[in-house]
Amino acid sequence: MMQDEQVLIQRLLKRETLACRQLVQTHHNRLLAVARSIVGEAAEDVVQEAWLLAFKALANFEGRSTLKTWLTRIVINTAYNRYRYEQQRLMASLDQVLAEDMALHERFDDSGHWQEPLVRWQAETPDEILARQELAAILAKACDNLPSAQRLAWLLRDQSGLEFSEIASHLHTSEANVRVLLHRARLKLLAVIEAYEEGKPC
Repeated sequence: MMQDEQVLIQRLLKRETLACRQLVQTHHNRLLAVARSIVGEAAEDVVQEAWLLAFKALANFEGRSTLKTWLTRIVINTAYNRYRYEQQRLMASLDQVLAEDMALHERFDDSGHWQEPLVRWQAETPDEILARQELAAILAKACDNLPSAQRLAWLLRDQSGLEFSEIASHLHTSEANVRVLLHRARLKLLAVIEAYEEGKPC
């Protein structure tokens, strides 16, 4: 755990108002996006509940992961506990994605890596793209239209910066499956960006 995070945790344990506000401001919108990908309009309620759980459990935080990863896990667990049927939809979405096109064994080599690399974002970073207001609205709509599993994989990797192993743990699947989900999500979002750049309907 980084020293800055250790200091922040100590301040949080003392219930310093500024530290609590800093934590919420840093992570709230990202956690809201993760929750929304699972429970839709109930995301705000889920995240509020997750914040309460996190502050209650903070004294037991052992620092085996970052605060970001720990908070993400709490939000995902809270969402799944409250809306169990959403997990069934997520698993159904995962099965559908993995059944599409070529079999998984054809996508990966013996070491579990891609035969062909994942699609890379263009020179602009996702943050720079999202900063453009019109495209941001179009991408937000496109993201909402992604299958649940793809949307969550993209949010956890490209928006939250989690490692593949962490995402696989969150989704109760393998890292190879996470790469498939992320690959498909990126392809769909890149198609939207390309259509926008070419002036085509998105």
